[in-house]
Amino acid sequence: MEMTKKEKILYHQIHPFKLFTDFFTGFLTTYFAWEHSILWFLAFFLLPSIVVTLIVIRFSDLDRLKDSAFGNYVRKYMDYKMQTIRSVGQLLMWCSAWFHLPFLILLGFLLIMSGWMNGLIRK
Repeated sequence: MEMTKKEKILYHQIHPFKLFTDFFTGFLTTYFAWEHSILWFLAFFLLPSIVVTLIVIRFSDLDRLKDSAFGNYVRKYMDYKMQTIRSVGQLLMWCSAWFHLPFLILLGFLLIMSGWMNGLIRK
């Protein structure tokens, strides 16, 4: 049975290529925000994530990820609220970097991690 678009969007988030891209570009764009390099910020904010998402959704075997322990975890715990928390954490990192507020950058990172570790926190 073929995966639905909604499932592909959920499971592509845990593909190693996508995880690496988001982690790397999250920190890189935070650095560019700190430096007020808006063009580099926008380039790395938009392009890598979109390109990798399209590649992973189109060409990757997401069924393997769906059937994994990590797949079970995101199916159970990665709802829209947790995705929103992760997004708010990244926005906090960027805004804090722009104004050179290291403590709030750390807080933003912790928000992102809490979004990912929601299931572990609930237990």
